[in-house]
Amino acid sequence: MRKILIVGDFTNDTSDVNSFLSQHFHTQLCTNSAKIVKSMLKLYTPDLVLMDLDCFNNTHTEIFEVIQEYSDEIPVITYGREKNKQMFISYYYTGQCKHIPQADRESLIRAICKEFSMSADPILNAVVETDKRHIIVVDDNPVLLRNMRNMLQDKYRVTLATSAAQCMKVLGQDRPDLVILDYEMPVVDGKQTLEMIRAEDDYKDVPVIFLTGIADKEHVDAVLDLKPAGYFVKPPMQTKIINAIENIFLKQAD
Repeated sequence: MRKILIVGDFTNDTSDVNSFLSQHFHTQLCTNSAKIVKSMLKLYTPDLVLMDLDCFNNTHTEIFEVIQEYSDEIPVITYGREKNKQMFISYYYTGQCKHIPQADRESLIRAICKEFSMSADPILNAVVETDKRHIIVVDDNPVLLRNMRNMLQDKYRVTLATSAAQCMKVLGQDRPDLVILDYEMPVVDGKQTLEMIRAEDDYKDVPVIFLTGIADKEHVDAVLDLKPAGYFVKPPMQTKIINAIENIFLKQAD
């Protein structure tokens, strides 16, 4: 895996960049001190250096010199405001350094992949998928599971589970943003599964939508007594369940 040294001041922006790049490259954060950069270049031996110029000032010229001393061929990508680049403009004349004014994910990934002579599209597609909200759908009916996946997969990252045990296993591996849960499952039913979810501190706040195959008032009242985030009678309509999901996520954001 290609190694990238990310030089910045450990602000949220720098940490965010490290977070999404670390899924596809071996990354190492480094503070914007020339002395520390020099040590990290020797210890980490990166294939590329990425620098956040928005946390640089004209006293950081030495960092560029340290990188040139280490290797005048290692690619350097900087990002940040254009006026910050102008403080170090002479270091861009050789072509070793390249600058990206806007540090959005696509621009950074495409620039990095270009230096590594690799396609950016698989990484960008994976980033988009990772950014999707994660929903677990739990039902013992494989036909309903497939239909639910087809309804939701364009908008969300969907994991299917056929039992309470599978649901709890997925919860432990990849925490969801929402669970869609069959109320009438055999062995361990939806009510018991919800109790298991709420018993875990890490998952007790995950919203749960119930699916039920019985529409009589007594049954629906029993479902609502559990205070789920919502419920739908099977089979749910795509537009209605997506609207309900989006409303839940909007309330969480408020």
